Amino acid sequence: MFGPDLDTHSKQYTRWGFFCYLWYPYQAFFKHRSRWSHGLVFGTLLRIVYFMGALTLFSFLPVFLFAWHTGGELPNLMEFTKTWTAIGEFVRADLGELAFLYVFFGLWLGAASHTLTDMAGSFIKHGRVMEFL
Repeated sequence: MFGPDLDTHSKQYTRWGFFCYLWYPYQAFFKHRSRWSHGLVFGTLLRIVYFMGALTLFSFLPVFLFAWHTGGELPNLMEFTKTWTAIGEFVRADLGELAFLYVFFGLWLGAASHTLTDMAGSFIKHGRVMEFL
């Protein structure tokens, strides 16, 4: 779902169905297999931050356009920040204080296994098996 291959038209990308277009700016900005998309340290964290930002933007925009069109009160970004805070408090209360850490570690582990497999495949493909071992 949040694997490193979201930076290209891949199986991970197409699994998002209609929402795969959410990842188009990510693909346009990051080169495939760059340290930012496939990096062990920042790759998963960057995808999560990107997704949270995109989710906030794509939920804020329709509310803003509806309020603007109907002449209602325009929402501000602080209201969305309060909503994210409430969601975080709910998750911590129902799933435990370490729930986000466990989710992050699970996503990181999947991405790390993908990246390490890509690295091993590249070394074997180019005949440099001993460099990898």
